[in-house]
Amino acid sequence: MIYVYTLEDDFLMPSAALAGAELPPNAVWIDLINPTHEEDVQTEAWTNAAIPTHEDMIEIEESSRFYAENGAQYLTASILHSTEMKHHGIAPVSFILIGKRLVTVRYTEPKAFSLFIGRATKPGNGLISPKCSGITILLGLVEAVTDRIADILEGVAGDIDVNSHAIFRRSENDKPMTTKNFRDSLNNIGIQGAFLSKIRESIAGVSRLLVYTAAIPDENVKKDARAWIKSLERDTQSLSTYVDFLSNKVTFLLDTVVGLISIEQNAIIKIFSVAAVAFMPPTLVASIYGMNFHFMPELDEVWGYPMAIGLMIASAVIPLLIFRRKGWL
Repeated sequence: MIYVYTLEDDFLMPSAALAGAELPPNAVWIDLINPTHEEDVQTEAWTNAAIPTHEDMIEIEESSRFYAENGAQYLTASILHSTEMKHHGIAPVSFILIGKRLVTVRYTEPKAFSLFIGRATKPGNGLISPKCSGITILLGLVEAVTDRIADILEGVAGDIDVNSHAIFRRSENDKPMTTKNFRDSLNNIGIQGAFLSKIRESIAGVSRLLVYTAAIPDENVKKDARAWIKSLERDTQSLSTYVDFLSNKVTFLLDTVVGLISIEQNAIIKIFSVAAVAFMPPTLVASIYGMNFHFMPELDEVWGYPMAIGLMIASAVIPLLIFRRKGWL
């Protein structure tokens, strides 16, 4: 699908492009969503620039993601998508600067794009001006992406705090953590750690995109745009630092849960070990009086049976009392 956004004073007017239609002269942004081969060809005819395929976009080499060709600047970054559905996807989005126009190619629908479009298509939005160009749209989209990442990180931080509270702030009235509790905690913390790694990858891609955008020749990037780029670079740096902080918290929680599991296992093994030691003397007494010898004087006495039972009980209780006094129980 091709959406063409034309500049109307202080906002963008969206329209779906029809096959074979001419490109409006005041078009500043061409947005390709899951484009077909025919739509790629049509956009190439409008812009005289090659449109990268999905296979080209997923290349991880820097030379395949940031390059100039026939006067067009190609910039590709991995952007988060489907985060509100807890799928935590990440996919490449290509930004192509061709003169004063921007072409975006994407095979997903990141929430940040929807938020930017919702803002930019309203009159008096404070973002679009009569002198708006492709670089303005590009930086606006990048700002929407960074704002969206910041919102996502707030949610991740809240989830981490919930897990931390469940592990460390259990009151005396709470039941001990069960195997299911430990399993759920490990699963939730692992999901958050994997999500943070995707966020870090997205931030790194946006940061590299800003570096290459700043390197575009001065005649294509005005002074105010460069100040905007510097501000966005500071934002991505602060987000990267915060992701590192959250990643350290996740690692700490993982280590804590694993340590608690080890403590619980050691406690169980200790109980079995103490029980085995406590029952060894009674077993010895029972074994002695279970021997099939002809001459065992106690067997012929009235007090022989109670004595054997008493010895077994005493030999079991005395070790338990000693263990408790030493603090082993």
